Amino acid sequence: MFRWFNRCLVNRRSYTEMQARLAHLEAETEKARQHDGSLRYHMRLLDVLLNTICEPVFYQDTEGILQGCNRAFADKVVGQSRGRILGRPMAEIRTPSGRKLPETLFRHLDDETPAKEISQVEGRFPWADGRERTFILSKAPIAAAEGQVSGSVGVMLDITERKRAEAEKEALIRELQEALATVKTLRGLLPVSSFCKKIRDDKGYWL
Repeated sequence: MFRWFNRCLVNRRSYTEMQARLAHLEAETEKARQHDGSLRYHMRLLDVLLNTICEPVFYQDTEGILQGCNRAFADKVVGQSRGRILGRPMAEIRTPSGRKLPETLFRHLDDETPAKEISQVEGRFPWADGRERTFILSKAPIAAAEGQVSGSVGVMLDITERKRAEAEKEALIRELQEALATVKTLRGLLPVSSFCKKIRDDKGYWL
C-alpha cells in the first residue's frame, strides 16, 4: 500500500513537471513566432524603404557577393531582375551589353577598413540603357557585432546632368572671356574718343 502511494505521488509529480515544461515550451514557441513575424515585417519594411529610394543602392559582403539591392540598381545599373543578380559575385555581374561593373569602383571593402569610414568616389560607365552616366558612389562599411567589417553599403548618385550643365556653363564663360578679349584688342587698335566714345576713321572724321 505504501509503495503504491509513493508511485502515485511520483507519477503525479512527473505529470505536473511535464505540464510545466509543456507550458514553458509553448511560451517559448510563441515568443519565437512573434520574433519571426517581427523579423519578416522589418525585412519587408527595409525592402519597401530601399525601393522607395530613386538612386541605386546595393550592399555586399567582404567576399564581394551581392547580398541585396533596390530595383533602381537592378534596373538602371545592371538591367537584370534582382532575383537573377542577388547572391552573385559583383565581379561576375554584367549589363545587357556585356559590360562588367568596374572593379575599381565596386570592389568589396577589406577587414582593415575603419568601421565608421565613408568613402566617396566619382565614376563613369555605361549603365543598362547603354548611355554613359557620371555618378558619385558613396560606400560605407557594415560592422558586425564583434566590430569587424562584414560588408559594405553603396549608394550611387547620378550627376550626369549636373556635369553637363557645368560643362556648358564653363564653355559659355570661355566664350564670353574670348569675346571680351577681342573687344579689348579692338579698342587698342581703333582710335576712340575718350569724351564721346566715337571712332575716328582714316580721314580723321569721327564716326
